[in-house]
Amino acid sequence: MFVSIIIPTYNRANLIGITLESLLNQTYPKNLYEILVVDNNSTDNTPEVIRQWVEKSEGLIQYFIEPRQGSHFARNGIIKKTRGDLLYFTDDDMIADKDMLRELVSVFEKHPQIGTATGRVLPHWEIEPPAWVKKYCTNGWLSLYDREDEIYVSEDDFGVFSCHQAVRKEAFILAGGYNPDIVNGEWLGDNETGLNIKIKKLDYSFAFVKASVTQHIIPPRRMTQEYLNKRFANQGNCDCYTDYREYLYTDKQLKEQMSKHRRQLYIRSLKFVFTGVTGNDKWHIHRAMVDYFVNRIKYNKRLLKDKNWREMVLINDWINI
Repeated sequence: MFVSIIIPTYNRANLIGITLESLLNQTYPKNLYEILVVDNNSTDNTPEVIRQWVEKSEGLIQYFIEPRQGSHFARNGIIKKTRGDLLYFTDDDMIADKDMLRELVSVFEKHPQIGTATGRVLPHWEIEPPAWVKKYCTNGWLSLYDREDEIYVSEDDFGVFSCHQAVRKEAFILAGGYNPDIVNGEWLGDNETGLNIKIKKLDYSFAFVKASVTQHIIPPRRMTQEYLNKRFANQGNCDCYTDYREYLYTDKQLKEQMSKHRRQLYIRSLKFVFTGVTGNDKWHIHRAMVDYFVNRIKYNKRLLKDKNWREMVLINDWINI
C-alpha cells in the first residue's frame, strides 16, 4: 500500500529536521511511501532546513509552499499532488517510532471498512512538566492519546488527531478534507473533528493501533496556564463550529446558547475563585474553562451577526476551495 505522508510546517526550523529524520528511518519499505512537506509561509530558515533534507532523502522528501495561511489549506491543498492510496498526516514537532508507519498501514490492509486510523501519541517533554500538567493535561489538551487496546475498531471517532492520522485517500476526498484549523493563532473551525464527523457519515470505521507510536514534542511554553487558557478558548470556537453545523441554530436558538454559556461562565468563574483560594490545583482547569465559555459566547455572537461567517462554517468541501 503506497502512503503519502503530509507535513504542514510553519516556523519550525529547530524541530522539522527531527520529524523528517524519524520518518526517513521507518521500517516500512522506502519504495512504498513519499514525504510531502508543505511550508505555510515560514519566516525563519525553515525552507533552508527542508531543502537540506530534500537533498539527503534521495527523492523521498518533496517541498511545497502553501501561501494561504492555515494548516487546513496546507493539508487539503496538497492532496492532488499525492500518489498514495493512503494519506498519513502528522505535524512538524513529532518523532515517529521506526515501526509507526508499518503498524498503521497493516490495519487498513486487514480491515477495508476503516476510513481513518491512529495510534499512540505520547509526550516528549522538553523539560519536566509541572505536576498539574501531568495530572490534567496528558490527553487531548496536548494532542496526546493512548488506550489499552492492542487494536480497536469502532464506528465512532474516539480521538483521532491530525498529528497522527492516516486516512484512505478516497474517504478523505469524499469527505471534503479537513475543516478550518488555526489561522494566526485562532481556531476558525473544528479541523480533524469535522473531518472525522464527515468520514463517519460516509459509513467508514475508525481504528486505533497500539503498536503505531509517535511522540509529540512538548516545549515549556505549552506547560503554562497561558497556553492552557488559549487552548481552551480555541476549543470553544471549535465546539461552536461543530454544533452549528450539526444543529443549524436559528437566531433565537443562538441567543439561547449564548445565555446558557453566560450561566456556565458565571459558575466556572466561581469555581475558579473557590479552588484558587482553597489551594486546589483544579483551579488551572476552571480558569481555562472561563476562557472556553467566553469564546463560545463570542463565536455564537459572530454566527448571529455575520451571514458570511455562517456560510463559511457550512462549507463541506475544503479541498477544492
